[in-house]
Amino acid sequence: MEKFKLYLQLMRVDKPIGFYLLMWPVVWAFLISTSGSPNIFYVIIFFVGIVITRSAGCVINDYFDQDFDKRVERTKDRVLANNQITNQEALVLFLILISLCFLLLVMLDFKIIFYAIFSFLLIVSYPLMKRFFKVPQLILGIAFGSSIPMVFILEKGEITYECILLYLATILWAVAYDTYYAMADKKDDLKIGVKSSAVFFGDQDYIYAFYIQLIVIAIFLIIGITNSFNTCSIYLYLYHYYSYFIRED
Repeated sequence: MEKFKLYLQLMRVDKPIGFYLLMWPVVWAFLISTSGSPNIFYVIIFFVGIVITRSAGCVINDYFDQDFDKRVERTKDRVLANNQITNQEALVLFLILISLCFLLLVMLDFKIIFYAIFSFLLIVSYPLMKRFFKVPQLILGIAFGSSIPMVFILEKGEITYECILLYLATILWAVAYDTYYAMADKKDDLKIGVKSSAVFFGDQDYIYAFYIQLIVIAIFLIIGITNSFNTCSIYLYLYHYYSYFIRED
């Protein structure tokens, strides 16, 4: 039972915010692509997939980052960093989770297989990007938004301009919120040479993150107006979004 609890910690089940951050792009994609009437079977499959995919991403992230985590105050007690779980156990868990993802995938249309493989490669490569790519949060955003074209293909049969705009908004949204997150580790990251948007933006990190979120809001306004969403719906969303990033600030 104790080992099982450690596996749950490795998958960040005790920290559900990551699930929400993966969930929102899927919710947006379903609502926009179907005008609010999504296929419930698809919704269930995607939501289960979100839980499993996010868990797999946390496992592989900690596997690759364990040497860095040992040197960062916030992460030094993670179960791989402090050797409570072995590398072999972590890899087996990752393979099990990815296998479950592909089992879900076969229940859906074969047309989305390319995007699923693309998403898998991004999940695996994201931790490595922090070693040489100056803004790895861009890769994170591309990975977190990769469910959007899958939803549009399933629900509409094609990639539309709304899909492209929504994907762009999700990428920028991820850059913004993960910049705030990276600020907490900025001093340690500078010491050990880890790349992040917070390091890249320097002393202006807070300002850049703020302006990026304004661009995200502008993109959603464009999507709402061009799709004739009613004014009340647009402003309710913007109120929710604005409240969210004020809390993040």
